[in-house]
Amino acid sequence: MPASRPALDRHAGPLLALALCILFAWLLQRSLGLYPGIFADEWYYSKMARLMPLGEAIVPSYLYLWLFGFTSSCGTGFLDCVRIGNALLLVGAAPFLYLIACRVMRPALAAVVTLMCLLAPFNLFSAMFMPETAYYFGFAVLSWLLLTRVHWHPAALAAGAGLVLGMMSLVKVHALFLLPAVSLFLIGAGWLQAPRTRWLQAPGTRWLRDGLAGTLLAVGAAFAVKLGLGYLLAGEPALGILGSFYGHTASANAGKSLATLASAAFINGRGHLMALALLLPLPMAILLLLAIGRRTRQALPPALARLALYAFLMLGATAGVTVMFTASLAGITPLEVLRLHLRYYSFTFPLLFILGAAAVDAHAALGSERRLRLVAALLVGSAVVAAKLLLPLYVITDIDGPELAAVGVTRWTGWAIVALDLLVLGAWAAGSRLAAPLFLFLALPAMLALGIHATSHYFERLRAGWPADRGGIAARDHVPRDERKLITVVSDSVMDAMRAQLHIDDKDSGMLVLADGAPIEPYHLPARRRWLLVMGEHALPEGLAPVLQGDGFRLVRLAGGFQPVASARLSGPIGPGQLLERAEGLSKPEPWGRWSDAGQVVLHFDRPLPKRLVVLLTGLAYADNTTLPFTMRAGDAQSSFRLGGSEQEVTLRLDTDGAQRSLTIEVPRPTAPSSLGQWADDRLLGIGIAEIAIGANPDDMTTSTDSKQ
Repeated sequence: MPASRPALDRHAGPLLALALCILFAWLLQRSLGLYPGIFADEWYYSKMARLMPLGEAIVPSYLYLWLFGFTSSCGTGFLDCVRIGNALLLVGAAPFLYLIACRVMRPALAAVVTLMCLLAPFNLFSAMFMPETAYYFGFAVLSWLLLTRVHWHPAALAAGAGLVLGMMSLVKVHALFLLPAVSLFLIGAGWLQAPRTRWLQAPGTRWLRDGLAGTLLAVGAAFAVKLGLGYLLAGEPALGILGSFYGHTASANAGKSLATLASAAFINGRGHLMALALLLPLPMAILLLLAIGRRTRQALPPALARLALYAFLMLGATAGVTVMFTASLAGITPLEVLRLHLRYYSFTFPLLFILGAAAVDAHAALGSERRLRLVAALLVGSAVVAAKLLLPLYVITDIDGPELAAVGVTRWTGWAIVALDLLVLGAWAAGSRLAAPLFLFLALPAMLALGIHATSHYFERLRAGWPADRGGIAARDHVPRDERKLITVVSDSVMDAMRAQLHIDDKDSGMLVLADGAPIEPYHLPARRRWLLVMGEHALPEGLAPVLQGDGFRLVRLAGGFQPVASARLSGPIGPGQLLERAEGLSKPEPWGRWSDAGQVVLHFDRPLPKRLVVLLTGLAYADNTTLPFTMRAGDAQSSFRLGGSEQEVTLRLDTDGAQRSLTIEVPRPTAPSSLGQWADDRLLGIGIAEIAIGANPDDMTTSTDSKQ
């Protein structure tokens, strides 16, 4: 080793610490003061962490929500507090990645690779109110444990891995899908350490017994932590494995045919393979060579063999689950199967960065099977070329895959990355020692530079903001705190409505989504709310005028205050002793309410309906029914209304004879999800009803020009 290297290696740790301090300051400099970026995620996580009891969260991320609940103390600056916490977690992962890298390369090189890991486009999520960065930190700890604590007793190592996985599952439930990969690694790592000459003999099977025992221990520890700690944080709801959101998604997709999933998985999986080849050509070629080359596997140093096995299993498990999850969504929208959700597994990319960098010093070990190396290079190179030609057909966004979006496969930068990838693979196939340095110091930095540029451009858009940001902030500052729950946001975009809701910062604020430019009809006016925040060009009903307006938003005060005499949540029972004694055309209760399953819904009440009847219906429509009118009748009186695809409230007024006890709702186009290829449900869905309330008609609602009464 040259004389200069030992000195550089001795100072690698302090230099890395200094670089991490600079990196931390840079992360804060670019993210503080931004408007939110990702919806519905940021609004839901903000609401669950800060505005709701943990037990009411729809995803079981109880540890993450508990940790980031502290941001409530930051007042209106809670988003910046989230970003500081995320930056600490991202930089906190660096020591663990550095220690992993030091097992397979010299410290100076390990420090360089560690910085590259943190500069990767995945750091975009450090600016978001989402658990991605916390999950990244947890994965770094898990990887450090399994890759560097080889001297621990197998039982202690397995238990430690299970404990970390259990806590990770309380950050993102996706961690449970790592359990099969961790189990296989515990078995495979034991085999790697077992004596080669007698592994089939009885004394040589201890690795298998230890691996299987470790698997049981890791799984048990993971679920013990998930359920035990989850229960302490959130109570009884934490005893469910997936939570209400993912549990409902899993049950909805349970009946999909294998043929449907296989076809969609092939299309989506092909896109992910091309993306991985384009972004990480050398690590992918090394993994492929190790999969087909027995002599190469045998020639690897133990630490590098352990890293390669772990990287292969983790990437395979996370990418495989991502592909199958995306395939399960095929049919919801035509383009869903073409979306490449790299963020569901790009937290594993540091392992591949380290593997590629380790090839700098492991050239001899990876060069023993020239023909197989050539085969691996040709296969990965073919995927790189295919990526340039076929990836433009896929849906690539800054949020789904910031690494891939930054490359720009449709621009000249895509050609540049392809050329660098082929140069690296060509040098590697030829047995050149320059292959790994070319990847580490040319191809990978080029990708990172594109990522930094693309991320900075994305953040500039967030810094400018949108009318929904300004409208939400204006409403928050203008409306008294105890009335913010009485605000309904009107918009032609669900995401813009949620953006405004995040700033309003009340979990009970409402949403009304209309078609672009559609007027606000009188039945849209929420009888129990006092405020409308209108985003976009939606004409107000006659007699209403804004009390505050700005760029793209208007704030309207309603007379409001109407309280129904009786109400019923349709997630609950129907029968004697209830407001609803009987119902026809409704399906089984679900956590949110009930779907209609016929062309007509008839609701029978336990009392006569008022002569000047007011009906408050909270619901949503399914499929084509979102564009068609429903009709509600009470005797000879009737009224038409429309609902969107997200839950909203409508207020209907009917004049009756005072003797009616039933309401009838005509569903324009009942549709079975199975007929659309969405999920195995043959019910004829049309309208979903969450709540229905009845009362007597008050005086017409009027506008108040007094902004605060």
